This record gives sequence, structure tokens and C-alpha cells, in this order.
Amino acid sequence: MPRIKTLDVMRGFAVLGILFMNIYYHSVFELGYVPLQVAPLSDNVIEVINAFFIDGRFRALFCLLFGVGLAILYDKHGQDDAFTLLKSRLNWLLIFGFIHSVFIFSGDILVNYALAGLIVYREIGSSQEVLLKKAKTYFAIGFSLILLFALIPSEPIYRDSDEYFEIINTWQSGYGEQLIQQIVFTIIMFVFSWVCFIWITAGIVLFGIYLYRADFFNTGLSTKQLLASLLVVITISSIDALLRVNYVHLVELTMSIATFSGLVCALMYCHVFIKLNEKLTVLNSIFAPAGRMAFTLYILQSIVFALFFRYFLPEFVHSATRLDYIYLCLMFSVFQLVFAFFYLKLFKSGPIEWLWRKAYSAK
Repeated sequence: MPRIKTLDVMRGFAVLGILFMNIYYHSVFELGYVPLQVAPLSDNVIEVINAFFIDGRFRALFCLLFGVGLAILYDKHGQDDAFTLLKSRLNWLLIFGFIHSVFIFSGDILVNYALAGLIVYREIGSSQEVLLKKAKTYFAIGFSLILLFALIPSEPIYRDSDEYFEIINTWQSGYGEQLIQQIVFTIIMFVFSWVCFIWITAGIVLFGIYLYRADFFNTGLSTKQLLASLLVVITISSIDALLRVNYVHLVELTMSIATFSGLVCALMYCHVFIKLNEKLTVLNSIFAPAGRMAFTLYILQSIVFALFFRYFLPEFVHSATRLDYIYLCLMFSVFQLVFAFFYLKLFKSGPIEWLWRKAYSAK
């Protein structure tokens, strides 16, 4: 079955965008971006951009595309063979995710995707009505729980605090200490995933399957749906941006809000690529190679920035503003696009994709 190039383009865009979300957590997973006591204007501007275009968007886009991938594999192999293959594929993704989380980056998303996939994969052949109903139910459960946790008050940590330096020193010490921290946070994230994250992911994955069956990835949104989506994103993201800039202590609440607006915005991103891809074939050349090896690039991001922040330039986090992080993301995005383009001139798939396929296809 030939690859649907629009999906590769979207996946390439998503894997680049995920770095703009994760970059702050690659430096210190426990803290993310630690604000200065007096935030520079560029920090506030970038936070507004994050609220409208970044946070929650690429995670939701990946979830939708993950669901599409499950549906395509199901259609290709038929129910009985597909269920066996899907279970193996998801189990191996879970193993890769735990390895990634424990040894490289505790902000791993693979474990969450694998567990959500194991929850929903037997629903792939369900009717559209059932898919949509379960998608809404799972998402509503997860979103309600994450919103509830977000209402628990927390005090922000600033860079000149003793707590900040204590945490930084732990993450920038030897790898043995880092490994202990990563094991601890892997366990915490695993438990928290079962509480709420998995249900949000499962809902969006099922919604991705529903959209694929409805031929959304060929047609996009109707004009009415597009305008309604735009209104929702502008309204919710405006509230999100206001909270980010003026109420730093509500960071968990803003992340929850971005989960909902992110899903709607992800649909709009899909729509834009569906329509543009019909007219701008250059998008295939730019983003599709990155999409075909998104797994490899995702792991590469974690390795490169773990080394950069912890060993090559650990002092970066003490003075860097959000703008400095954006510069890093832009430079590495260009590298990823170039690397993927030339790598796939020599090989058929990325090395992690190849290893994953070998693992789950083994008899």
C-alpha cells in the first residue's frame, strides 16, 4: 500500500513542532522553563505564541496521526492478522518508550501512546458512531481529571531561588544521579498517565481513526467547521495567553486549557496541509522525509539535547530566555529536515523505524 504523502507531511511538521514544546523540559524535566523574576518582553511574546500555535497542538496532531496509522495497518492486514500485529507493534513501542524515558528523557510520549493504543486497538473496526462516542467519552474523562489536578495551587520557582539551584545541580551531576531521577519520574509519569493522560490520548487516537474513516484527511474541514474551529481556538487561546502572561502560578491550568484548544488547532493544521499540499508539492520535499522517520528524529532530539544541556553547555539554562530556546529549535529543525532528506536518499526508512519494524514483525 503506498504511503499517503499528506500524512507524512503532517507527521514531519508535527515532529519538528514537538521540539518547540519539549525543548524547555529537555534542559530540566522536573522544571521546564524557569522564569526570571522580571520576564523580558520576548518571554511574554513567545508565551502568547505558545498559547495560540504550539502547546498542545503537536501532541494532539501526533495522536490523530497515530490513530490513522493504526487504522491503515488494520485495513491492510484484516482484523485477525491486524490485531496480532498491532498488539506486537504497541508492546514494542511500550518497550522503546520505557527505554527512552529511563535512560534519555523522562518526558517521553511513547509509553502514553502505546498504552492508549493497547486500550483502543480492538475498537478500530467499530462503526463510526461507536468510534466517535468512545472518543468523546475517553477525552472527557481524561480532560476532566487533568483539569481537576490543575486546580491544585502551586508556587512558581524562579532562577535565583535555592530550590532552583538544588534541582539544577541534581540534573547536571553525574549520569548515575540523572538515571535515578529519570527512573523516579518515569514511575511518576506512568502512574499519572493511567490517571488522566492515557484517556485523553485514547480519545484523540479514536477520533483520528474516526476522521480517517470519514475521509477527513483527503477533504479537510468544511467552511462552517473551519470558522467554528477558528472561533474556538481564538477564544480559548486568548484566555490561555492572558493567564500565562499575568498568572505564572497557574501554569498547570494553562497546560490543561491547551489540551482542548490544541486538539481543535491540530484539526486546523491538518486542514491547511490538506489544502496546501494540493497546490504546493514542495511541501512533500520539505516535510515528508521527516515524517517518514519521525520516530528516529524524536529520539534524536532527546539524545542531542540531553547531551547539550547536561554536558556540553550546562550553564545555558541559567541565563537563557525563551528566545534563546527558540533559536536552538529553529537551527535543529533545519538540521532535521536536511538530515532526513539525505538519509532517505540512501535508506528506505529511519534506523529506529527499521528496528521497530523488525521487532514487531519477528515470528
